[in-house]
Amino acid sequence: MVIIMIKELNKYKGLSRRKIFIILLVICIISFIFGILFLALLDKNGKSIVVSTINNYINNLNYNKKDLFLLFKNNVLITIIMFLFGVSLFGVIFEILFLIAKSFVLGFSISSFIYTFKVKGILIGLIYLFPNIFNLFIYFILGFFALNYSIYLYKYLFKNKEYNLKSLMKKYLKVLGVSIILLSLSSLIQYFIIPYILKLFTNS
Repeated sequence: MVIIMIKELNKYKGLSRRKIFIILLVICIISFIFGILFLALLDKNGKSIVVSTINNYINNLNYNKKDLFLLFKNNVLITIIMFLFGVSLFGVIFEILFLIAKSFVLGFSISSFIYTFKVKGILIGLIYLFPNIFNLFIYFILGFFALNYSIYLYKYLFKNKEYNLKSLMKKYLKVLGVSIILLSLSSLIQYFIIPYILKLFTNS
């Protein structure tokens, strides 16, 4: 499924495709780094809350499992919202802000696990956050397609450029379908596998 998304990305001849991809990637990386550094800006009380929250989660893994349907619904809902915003001109702002927020939270979460569990926190954090990292990749690709499509739409409506928007929409819908399937898989992993693996590493 991931290979299909990458193939579609390679076939997608968007305007300044490489430039848009790099800009989005840089935005995500910078947001991720800010998220990592944000923990250092917290005072002692703030850091204590972070440590307490993570320890409480780890110590109560059996009771913290989210409802599978809720996980699936949230992932699919976000994907559909991103898709709908992507076919509008002004929704691109939401797409970018969403990627910024997701990247920042991911960076902050990783640094929080490392701060709480030291070196061991790198592995624990990566295990716990694997579905989030996987989801962010999917959202990134979807956001890239959305931004590209919005540029086409803008030039088609206001610059009198001729583009095959129907063909672009078909590719966009294909990416949406693959995204929903992958996010469903991510929900299953987050619900059934991640808590079990976390118990193995945190109890050792």
